Amino acid sequence: METPTSLDLTSSASYESFVSRKDGKYKESVDFALPLKSDIDYIRSSLLNIIGSRCGHETYEAIEKIRELSYIYDTQQQDTNFVDLCRYIESLPENKMLMATSFFSNMCNIVNYADYVHRLRRRRAFERGDSEMFQRYSCDEIFQELLNHGFTPEEIHSYICQIQCEMVLTAHPTQAVRRSLLSKLSKLATCLLERDRTDLTPAERERLEQILECALSALWRTDEVRRTKPKPEDEARSALQVVEDTIWQAVPRYIRSIDRSLAKIGAPPLPLDTVPFLFGSWAGGDRDGNPFVTADVTRRVCLLNRLRALNLYLQEVEDLLFDLSLHYASDELHEYNKRLPLTNSEYLEKERLKYKEFWNHVPPAEPYRLLLAYIRDRLTATKVYTENILSDRPTAEPDPQAPIYTHIDELLEPLYVMYRSLHDTGDGVIAEDHLKDFIRQAKCFGLELVRLDIRQEADRHTKAMAAITGYIGMGDYSQWDEETRLSFLNEVLSSRRPLIPRRFPCDENVQEVLDTFQVCADLGASSLGAYIISMCMASSDVLLVEVFQREFCMSRPTQRVVPLLETIHALQNATKMMETLFSNTWYRQHLEESFGNIQEIMVGYSDSGKDGGRLTSAWELYKAQESLTRVAEKYGVTLRFFHGRGGTVGRGGGPQHLAILSQPPGTINKYFRVTIQGEVIQQDFDLPGLADRTLECYLTAILKAEMMPYSQVKSEWRELMDAMSQISYKTYRSVVYEKPDFVKYFRYATPEQEIGRLNIGSRPQKRKDGGVETLRAIPWIFAWNQTRLHLPVWLGTGAAIDYAKKTNKLETLQSMYKEWPFVHSYFDLMTMVLAKADSRISAKYDTELVPKELQSFGSSLRKLLAETIDMVLYVTGEKRLLDNDIVMQRAMDSRRQWLTPMHIVQVEILKRLRAGTETQTIVDTLVISMKAIAAGMQNTG
Repeated sequence: METPTSLDLTSSASYESFVSRKDGKYKESVDFALPLKSDIDYIRSSLLNIIGSRCGHETYEAIEKIRELSYIYDTQQQDTNFVDLCRYIESLPENKMLMATSFFSNMCNIVNYADYVHRLRRRRAFERGDSEMFQRYSCDEIFQELLNHGFTPEEIHSYICQIQCEMVLTAHPTQAVRRSLLSKLSKLATCLLERDRTDLTPAERERLEQILECALSALWRTDEVRRTKPKPEDEARSALQVVEDTIWQAVPRYIRSIDRSLAKIGAPPLPLDTVPFLFGSWAGGDRDGNPFVTADVTRRVCLLNRLRALNLYLQEVEDLLFDLSLHYASDELHEYNKRLPLTNSEYLEKERLKYKEFWNHVPPAEPYRLLLAYIRDRLTATKVYTENILSDRPTAEPDPQAPIYTHIDELLEPLYVMYRSLHDTGDGVIAEDHLKDFIRQAKCFGLELVRLDIRQEADRHTKAMAAITGYIGMGDYSQWDEETRLSFLNEVLSSRRPLIPRRFPCDENVQEVLDTFQVCADLGASSLGAYIISMCMASSDVLLVEVFQREFCMSRPTQRVVPLLETIHALQNATKMMETLFSNTWYRQHLEESFGNIQEIMVGYSDSGKDGGRLTSAWELYKAQESLTRVAEKYGVTLRFFHGRGGTVGRGGGPQHLAILSQPPGTINKYFRVTIQGEVIQQDFDLPGLADRTLECYLTAILKAEMMPYSQVKSEWRELMDAMSQISYKTYRSVVYEKPDFVKYFRYATPEQEIGRLNIGSRPQKRKDGGVETLRAIPWIFAWNQTRLHLPVWLGTGAAIDYAKKTNKLETLQSMYKEWPFVHSYFDLMTMVLAKADSRISAKYDTELVPKELQSFGSSLRKLLAETIDMVLYVTGEKRLLDNDIVMQRAMDSRRQWLTPMHIVQVEILKRLRAGTETQTIVDTLVISMKAIAAGMQNTG
């Protein structure tokens, strides 16, 4: 049986540029490597001069010596060069090793930002037409491709109007760089972009050099080490900062870009109320395994999100008060103003003193300003009310004389009135400027700025219900089988009587679960996103959350409940679980009445990869989405998938366009929801141009996946994938779970035990005590990345390809790579990670840190790595890894010489630390080395 797949991939462009020549050959016409190298050399020289003046000539000479030896090793790749570099670094005293580590760590971060600048530089060249190449996955390119396939401009416009792409910023602990440093790196990047200007005067260029030197000096003097673990509220504030700094302006700016591309093909602009993007957050709502995220934290974070949104809206209104000084308006606007209630609150009079302008009087002949002044008063009243609640003040009640906003539509209504008035009176050009951007911001961000998801482990709900059933004399819910649980839950949901006694004595863990549901009910479903059940294994897990919501929300709307499928077993059992739910009378009625017959399911890439290896995880995720889509169609349910992707390939990360284009056909449905975490937030949104490009990649990939015709997945391809998955699974499990001493080897050979010293997240590393199965996916991936073995990504894949080769199906696999986007994406991502692997560095960790009786593990794994690389090259047809992607090769080449010394330092410091020599200098050096490697690898977990 042949089934459809998504569209063909025509090239293997990296996430950095997606460049192709107009004649189809993947070759650069402009030497864009030189500006990048020039920027890095310039910053490196400037930073070394600062270090020399601050820390002395000896420190300067030591760092320069390491850099020279590293460069020699990087260019020659000889064992003797590596030994020379190791000996010199290992001979350094503690203080000089710390200084050198700090320099190389800063350079790893600086190279990243120089590369961001380089990407923006290339993008501007493409847009100016200064290159014979074009940038792939731009609106212009995709629109033209769709037209060539027979689609009309009207059809393209219609599809975009229906797309909804939601990016959920998570609190996963993978951003190793402190925010204090990121802000200075952003300033450096801005200076590098300014240096490209050819019209700078000598004075301007001199001032630019001063700003850059100041930023570098501050960067060097800023402590790289987080001395305390962040709290959940700190993580929430970091996520909000990114939204405020770049995303807030990027959304309307990029939608204007879409409108320009639509105009080029003769299509109208997007409707005013169409915004393809939404943003959510897990920071302050994700309590899975994190005891520090409490009900009160969730309440405070939600209020904080709203407060930050109100501040942004107030700033926009202040600006519009200056812009819309017009005295001529439509009758509709005049009549609307006449109906405005007076805002005579006493505290509002005091707040008006803080206004920039028009704090006391707005001329009655300026109707737009009159309405904006009212909006400003109401936003201010809402802000004061929110501050009072956040501060737990007893006066936290809305003042009738100062009505507050409770829904974003209340804010949008007068904005629409002004927009129509400007068009009606011939001032449409003004309506299409700042006011239009503000309306789109309000549509995108709402009153919450980012809607907070709640995530809790299924077992916590089960224990809470067990306490309740035990107290009311019904027995232990946790001991009931699935059939008994479903019968009980159906009965409760069908009854109007409350289940939980008013004065229910319980332990603090159960109380926390109940308090969370109470807080969610108080905040209201409209202020929140999804309620996600992690480790969801049965339909009763979903209905149990519905019971708790019914208990606390009473007749109020509830959150949508989203099961998270994150293990191989859960993925394989998913169809049966959802069929049980869809055939449940109460659930189907609830789904239809409350959510328009839409069911959201989250698929997890992290734990499934740790559970069965990357190949099996990817294939089971693919099949699960297909089968779940068929079940949903059977019951007339619209299915939406939420993709829980991490930053690394081992946790489902990678270029956005590959992630979208490799999805099974019919599973996107014009809706794509995905997590964006830690270092990926920085890579995607830290600079304005990066934010625009990120939005563009998501939108165009969804458009292409939805509209382009599907090729076919042959039945023999499926059979081969099934067989390869089984081989990969057995190989992976035989090493990770079945070798008695593997965990012991893992903890000797990697810095897994020391990761907690990074203080990069509020969440504990483990769910509970135990082996690999209890270790969270992030430290599992992080530890292997540090040693450059990258084992979770490739282990099992080589054996699977070898099976195809031995059964004379290698040509079939090669055809799958060329014609099936799922397989193409899998091996492109694999190639990217394998190119980052380094057996010599991995062997250094083993030689110095692993007892001799366990070193055979490392030897055999490195042998498997080499075999896997050869096997992958068979499939892709490359002579060398990344031959199909010279842009990624160049990016890696620019980082390698800064990374190698950090591995050597880390091994030496781990050896000293584990031998019992622990000083603050040694600990700081270790932490900085881990941060440096994470930055150089461009991912953490």
